[in-house]
Amino acid sequence: MCRVNKLAAPQRNIQTLNSCYLAYKKMRQDKQQNVNIPRNYKGPDFSYLSEISTTKFNTGFPLYRQQFRSMFIKRALFIWRNWKLMLLQITVILLATTYLLLALHSDDHDIPERELDLSHYGETIVPYSISGNSDLALNLTENLKKFLKLKNQNLRKIRGDINDYILKNKECRSFCIIALSIEVKKNKTVLTVFFNNEAYHSPAISLAILDNILFMTLSGPNASITVFNKPQPQPHPYYDSNTMTVSGLQIVQCLAFGISVVVGTFSLQTVTERISQAKHIQFLSGVCVLTYWLPAFLCDLLFFFIASCILLGVFIFCQVDAFFVSYNFLDTMLIFMLYGWCAVPLMYLGSFLFRSSTTAYIKLTLFNYFSTIFSIIIYTIVKFYGSDFPKFINSFINTALMILPSYNFAMCISKYFDDYEVKTLCAKEFRSIYMDCSESYTQNNVYGFEERGIGKFLITLAAMGLVFLLLLLYLETISWNLRNFVFRNIIFYFYNKFRKGRQGIKEDEDEDIRRERRKVLTLMLRSQKTPLVLKEVTKIYFKCPVVKAVRNISLAVRRSECFGLLGLNGAGKTTTFKMLTGEEAITSGVALIDGNSVAGNPRKIRSRIGYCPQSESVLNHMTGRELLIMYSRLWGVPEEDINKYVETFLHSVHLEHFADQFIYTYSGGSKRRLSTAVALMGKSSVVFLDEPSTGMDPVAQHLLWDTVTWICKTGKAIIITSHRMEECEALCTRLAIMLKGRFTCLGSPQHVRKRFGHVYTLTVKINIAKDEDKIAEFKKFIQTTFPGNIKNQEFQGIIGYYIPSKEVCWGKVFEIMEEAKVLFNLEDYSVKQVTLEQIFLTFANTDKMRGFSEIIF
Repeated sequence: MCRVNKLAAPQRNIQTLNSCYLAYKKMRQDKQQNVNIPRNYKGPDFSYLSEISTTKFNTGFPLYRQQFRSMFIKRALFIWRNWKLMLLQITVILLATTYLLLALHSDDHDIPERELDLSHYGETIVPYSISGNSDLALNLTENLKKFLKLKNQNLRKIRGDINDYILKNKECRSFCIIALSIEVKKNKTVLTVFFNNEAYHSPAISLAILDNILFMTLSGPNASITVFNKPQPQPHPYYDSNTMTVSGLQIVQCLAFGISVVVGTFSLQTVTERISQAKHIQFLSGVCVLTYWLPAFLCDLLFFFIASCILLGVFIFCQVDAFFVSYNFLDTMLIFMLYGWCAVPLMYLGSFLFRSSTTAYIKLTLFNYFSTIFSIIIYTIVKFYGSDFPKFINSFINTALMILPSYNFAMCISKYFDDYEVKTLCAKEFRSIYMDCSESYTQNNVYGFEERGIGKFLITLAAMGLVFLLLLLYLETISWNLRNFVFRNIIFYFYNKFRKGRQGIKEDEDEDIRRERRKVLTLMLRSQKTPLVLKEVTKIYFKCPVVKAVRNISLAVRRSECFGLLGLNGAGKTTTFKMLTGEEAITSGVALIDGNSVAGNPRKIRSRIGYCPQSESVLNHMTGRELLIMYSRLWGVPEEDINKYVETFLHSVHLEHFADQFIYTYSGGSKRRLSTAVALMGKSSVVFLDEPSTGMDPVAQHLLWDTVTWICKTGKAIIITSHRMEECEALCTRLAIMLKGRFTCLGSPQHVRKRFGHVYTLTVKINIAKDEDKIAEFKKFIQTTFPGNIKNQEFQGIIGYYIPSKEVCWGKVFEIMEEAKVLFNLEDYSVKQVTLEQIFLTFANTDKMRGFSEIIF
């Protein structure tokens, strides 16, 4: 057990515990092979870091070329590594589209024939009447009975006039389909067949039954005639002048789902990078809007081209000749690629509406599918019933529909298919009499701008694709300036107007904080390019109620300085980082990085910042090495130096053994080390590390501290947030404690401890079993000897006190406690100076530490 007793120095217990852990860790490493750090590891080799500190970064065109290459490889790796999703899409295209096209093709056969049989109507009543006697009439009656018995029909003999029976009998009105009358005259026998005209096939069935009776009479009881209704071949409904586009629209319906699944995929990586802040980190690494989006757009278009080729193969398999014969496949690919050109940027824009990549994929896929189907329905309604609407409504609907890429795509496919089929059928020697083969159809230019041309739809796809792409680039470019203008110049203006006249509570400010504020004013007046200067920076979230996240903080951080930002969760540390990195708008105040305003020049400050956010901002589909190579290219490291540059940072955070493993297999601590390495790379002036050691074991923490310390010595200013006091003491030259969005304490760790550490912590162990009365006497003794003390704990004979140290020196305390040990039979005691952590708790959690706070102040 590592224990501190009597003259223990402050923080010695923590350091000793860490030493015990590190020693144990080293022993374990000597016995195991698959450990994080090999036994011959002696800590970071800063000679490597010294070599890369002289790296000359590319600028201008070589830099843009590297960034374009890096972004393209990143996107291509995402598609390649997610091969299961891509295989699923190809399967959907092959199976769903092929099935629907084949089913559509089978619907083109002739309508099947129908046997004319009375049994189709179930068991019916067949009334008949006989007037007169003859052998022929008797024979006809017997054959009628035999025939109807086979058909399970109810033959009913009627006396009297059959017309009166049919008209007056209610049962016959519902169940009689046919009726017969046999009338014997002098020289002839008259057979009359009646039919119910409400049944469509009753006339033909009645004649068929009569023919069967006569045939059985002439040829014997086994003779029969089977009658079928065989419809004539109908005119092709697709090519009538009034329903010209039906077949083409059916083809579109077959394509709609498969192509929607493909297009929806393009939102996945976009949403993932945005919500994980990986996109923000890439922009901070020097990527401009153009070099971020164009490589992604090009890569997605290439994937869409492959999907289009698969669809072309489906057309060939299903023998949809219109799209591939006579070099028509070139026209088909033109239609598909123009649709991709228009739909992909639209998916990028749509991805901004979602916070989940899965939700974005599903909803955007459904949007593409239903926009195709509903646009077809609306088009059909307008086509057939447009004359019932005012002309301006028809024009408005047609114009509005053309904004949708899916509608333009549907019109191109359907009209192109119909044009080919009409020309093919009209070119035959024996053409259908129903075909309109006038010159307006046979000489139609499919690329024209008339009703049966697709020219205007192709032009619209090309134009809207450019509009969507420019809108995407424009929104990415001005979004920060627009958001900053709205919050700073409009909302905050009206907020101040509303607050005017209300007297706020004036909060006391520490002298060190006032001194820092005056130093900031001096620096701004002298126009010195300090790495980081904050002047009265405020962040307000205009919710209900209003949340003041950051309140009037002023700070100046110089080169080679490591500044610590401490505070409980919700104190405003991460919000401060978000404002300084451009993720959140600054409500009021001035923030300068190398003399450039964060609010006014976001593009200039982006390449001057390194940032490790709280969330995991790494790309899980890449390996650690690939990720660092990507960021090296974004910063402009020359290609010949990239491998050495990456290896140096892998070595500095000790990830070289996992460098070629996928990041999704990394532990939380390894991901934090990788994120920290990304933040420390490049030529940034300021590095923001938001709790970088979270999830790391003590060994990894010490390696990280060594690397951060060395990077700081190269001239970079580092601002770090942490909950670990020993980390701040090891790294930070100065620190500030934040409480409810404002600084409550500022200075070096030694200064803070010296100024606010006028307290000793006394812990005493008394044996309760031997003498309980001694406890009460001891308490009175402490109360008399150390006036102003505060008891902070008492449990099973262990009593703790906070003792003011202004009036009592360190040696005097030990002298008094040695006497008390004899007087009260104390088992043990310890006296320690107040720790930095206790001071932190005093400021950050004053409600729970009020007693301790009273002693200090």
